[in-house]
Amino acid sequence: MVLENPERYNFYKFENLLKKDKNSFIKHIDETLKSNGIDTVLTILKSSGLSVNLFNNSKQKEKVSDIVDHISTQVGKEGIKKIEDFKTEISYFELAFKRFEFLRKEFFSKYETINDEYKVVSYLISLELHLRGLTDESSEFVKNELDNRTKNQDFVERSALFDSAIESTGMILKYFMYNKNDFKGCKRNISPKILEASLTHVIFSELWFQLNDILEYWKYSNVEVSLKEDGKVLFEIVDKEFELNNLVSNERFNNLRTGWQMNRVGEMQKNIYGRKDINLDAILSQSKLNLSYLFSTLYFGSPLLDDKINNIEIKDWIRAYQILIDESEKFLSKQKINRVYNLDKICLSKTVHNWKRLFKQHGFSNESSDVILQFFTFDNKSLDLVDCPFVKVDDTLVILPSLTSQADAARALASNFLNRNVNLDFKGTGFEERSKAGLLLNNIKNSTLYKRTKESEYECDIAFVLDEELFFIECKAHVQPYTTRQHANHLNKLYKETYQINRIADYFERNLSIVREQLKLPESFIPINTHRILLTTSMIGVPLFVNGVYIVDESSFTKFIDREPPSLNYFEKGSYVKYNSTKFEIYNGRLTSQKMIEFLNYPPQIMIAEELYKPKELTLDLFDIKRHYKVNQTIHIGVNIKDVDKTFIGKYY
Repeated sequence: MVLENPERYNFYKFENLLKKDKNSFIKHIDETLKSNGIDTVLTILKSSGLSVNLFNNSKQKEKVSDIVDHISTQVGKEGIKKIEDFKTEISYFELAFKRFEFLRKEFFSKYETINDEYKVVSYLISLELHLRGLTDESSEFVKNELDNRTKNQDFVERSALFDSAIESTGMILKYFMYNKNDFKGCKRNISPKILEASLTHVIFSELWFQLNDILEYWKYSNVEVSLKEDGKVLFEIVDKEFELNNLVSNERFNNLRTGWQMNRVGEMQKNIYGRKDINLDAILSQSKLNLSYLFSTLYFGSPLLDDKINNIEIKDWIRAYQILIDESEKFLSKQKINRVYNLDKICLSKTVHNWKRLFKQHGFSNESSDVILQFFTFDNKSLDLVDCPFVKVDDTLVILPSLTSQADAARALASNFLNRNVNLDFKGTGFEERSKAGLLLNNIKNSTLYKRTKESEYECDIAFVLDEELFFIECKAHVQPYTTRQHANHLNKLYKETYQINRIADYFERNLSIVREQLKLPESFIPINTHRILLTTSMIGVPLFVNGVYIVDESSFTKFIDREPPSLNYFEKGSYVKYNSTKFEIYNGRLTSQKMIEFLNYPPQIMIAEELYKPKELTLDLFDIKRHYKVNQTIHIGVNIKDVDKTFIGKYY
């Protein structure tokens, strides 16, 4: 069902129409109703973000009512039924959110007995202490601190808790903003009992995250919403392909990054084993920086990282974020046991002037420093405190050092830019060149095709012939998406780009003499078949064949060309091992057109990653959710491998 109705992913268009004025939006709705019918109109209402009124906003309620009433006058009995079902789904979402909000308010009114103006700083302090306990259990500072919930948990459990806590930071801070809580009291002392209650925001945010995530799926795909006999709301994701696309894409990218990290750790351990004449901290710091630059080339598709965002090169954005990581690590290394709990002592706080001075000391101009501070300061467009690490409290910008010290600069920046809808459509010249070089290294002669006519210009990034079959490739450098919304936007871009490659391929198919000339083929050459490929730097999560175009990612395509099958990553006692799969014949022997088409139809990397997830129903106190959950691992640490993982490994490795 992915890209079956691509208009639903075009949400920026609908949001901008709504911002312009209600009449522009209604005009578009009327035109869509005539051309595509009520189903498409309802998907537009969903993806516009207008439908579900989370905070009982009277203006939003009035706007939705006016638009729905207007549509109702133009449809028949069947259309009215669909509108009523749509309104019922909205009411169930709003019911679930109201129940959640009631539970949260009831708890905090009873236990978080602190003035509203200091609730933000109380949460930030408690979160920092919680994260510190998760990242450094052996620390003398942590042993004497408040949060005992992290003790006696293994690495995987602690990592999951850490990720959950930081993912929730954006939702919690936006909740405070919506409630108009003051962001003040940097030097205000907070009692341990209040800090313990404040940390419960993290627990409540996990429920909120589940609700908000299912709402995002409802906006951009198909989700059934119903009321169970016990009065609980049940959400079920019906569009499994869209869900798996997002889950598998993220999983594959995370596995690639983790594999690189583990490989680097393994190399470092081999190089430094038994040596005493080295500065381990300096080696680790340089290794982390090198990985940040490597990850950034993957995220942004910019091999030299010299593309500019707001007149600052990507490599300088990375350097700016790395400064914050380094400052956080320094701050933590100097921390002492402290019985005074205030933000100024627990977290890294500086005035705007002092942060600017720090950036200038590292070679940034006044103008660049201003832009960096603006982009790195949390606001209502931010995802969390990873992409925007600064929180403005009083006249200071505060960083949670335990969070920022663990951040991945490349991923943080990618998320930041995507959420701000920054134009990241770089030229991707390096992407094209390395793709061409990879084909050539594997004895596949290829070339760019180019022709300018009086009417237009046609350029195919890569063309090659395999077994008398002609392949056209369009290369697109995209930033790796992460959230449901980002994936929807990414799919919308891919869909539009299929028209571009089809326009170019159609021209060269009609003018094969140009192809023969530029690929240096015999005059008699006529392809048996032609194929179109859209190659993207970002990970694909499901097999995509759209408008006659195969959509695949560079990672899986390169590995197929290099005859390198999918691998399992294993790490124990400093040794990092990759076990290659032996289950896919397409990686054996000579590369043929038949193997190429088999790969394009269902890349094995996607096939394997899909099996990591199984559908099940999650039963929560306030609502239930049916969706896919991860049940297997592809990176294993130590010898304790679960039975379900052993079955999975035996199937593919």
